[in-house]
Amino acid sequence: MTDYTKSAMQRLAEVSGDFEPWWDSSPLIFKVWAKKMLEKAAEEDRPLLEKQLKVLFDYDNPAGTLFCGVTTNPRLTRKVLDLLPEEVNPIVDKMIADNPAKDNHELAWELYKDITERGTRLYMPLFEKSNYKKGYVSAQVDPRLTTDIKEMLKQALELKKIAPNIMVKCPGSKEGIYLIQVLTSIGVPTNSTLVFNVPGAVQVAKAVSRGHQTGMQWGIDYGQWRSVITIMIGRFEGRPQFAESAKSVGIDLTEELARWAGIAIAKKAHSILNDAANGYLSKLLICSARPGPGEGNVYHIEKVAGGKLVFTINPEMIDDFMRICARKDMYRQIDEPVPADIMEKLLKIPYFKAGYEEDGIAIEDFVDHPSFVYTRDEFSGSMKEIEEYVEGRRRA
Repeated sequence: MTDYTKSAMQRLAEVSGDFEPWWDSSPLIFKVWAKKMLEKAAEEDRPLLEKQLKVLFDYDNPAGTLFCGVTTNPRLTRKVLDLLPEEVNPIVDKMIADNPAKDNHELAWELYKDITERGTRLYMPLFEKSNYKKGYVSAQVDPRLTTDIKEMLKQALELKKIAPNIMVKCPGSKEGIYLIQVLTSIGVPTNSTLVFNVPGAVQVAKAVSRGHQTGMQWGIDYGQWRSVITIMIGRFEGRPQFAESAKSVGIDLTEELARWAGIAIAKKAHSILNDAANGYLSKLLICSARPGPGEGNVYHIEKVAGGKLVFTINPEMIDDFMRICARKDMYRQIDEPVPADIMEKLLKIPYFKAGYEEDGIAIEDFVDHPSFVYTRDEFSGSMKEIEEYVEGRRRA
């Protein structure tokens, strides 16, 4: 009998011991988010919800937290400045005072690293308790550098110096994938971001394997190393080019069909990465989940339940998922195929077909994919906003 006193998040994690739920935001804002969740809940529901939220992340027992890893990016870090100004502003002001010769770009990067470092402290107990398998905090190189291998490498090594449990996020461009190979060869944990499809995931997995092979030949210690490959399924589905491509072959891209597209890509990538014959060392990480289709479903999460994968979920999506699936059973669905009639339609759509086939997109073309362009530009804008925030404090 299902125990509905456990949140949907907790029940999801219990479907498989290899399923890892991660927090998709700075861990510094968890307390603020949890407080808002409690405030908007009905009074009679608050005691149970408070217990459920403490299971997700417990400041008094961080080594036993359900969210066993963290992903961040410039957009999510930017939110910290809005939600915790009383904590952040003194840090910014001191940086400005102590570094009068540094420009806003340099100070913004220092601020990004400082916020990241504070998050790694919260997760260090879990990192140590798990023998360095969990408790990683992802920190991203500047998204404006997606094709500048030398500058990305410089920033990646700066980020890794922050803490032992840093996992460096590198873009899924050709240059970013090569960077992952280089970092893997010296034992730096990596998270490949801005990946939206099966070809991208496969190219990263191959690069990680090559880098690991090189490192092993030179005696690199991989005791504190992991590799995850992030597929941003909602962002793949959400581009207008997908709907246009569907329309070109006479197919209406409904919400249901779009949701199944991301799920199909996630299921195939999961199968490839976990096929022992391939010998890949990376774990699939899924993000950018969206609710639906319809009012009572979160297919993006439900349909991959039980997988050997990481699912990182942002605060807004956690709110939706816990509400929508509060009384819904969680069970293993990762091995269930996408319905045949759905796949038949999807494979007729050039946009989807290219993203589903292992060699459907050339590595040189990853940076031109609509999902890559849109997300890179959004993240780049957020990095610029952090610089503008610093400039605003400088003028205050």
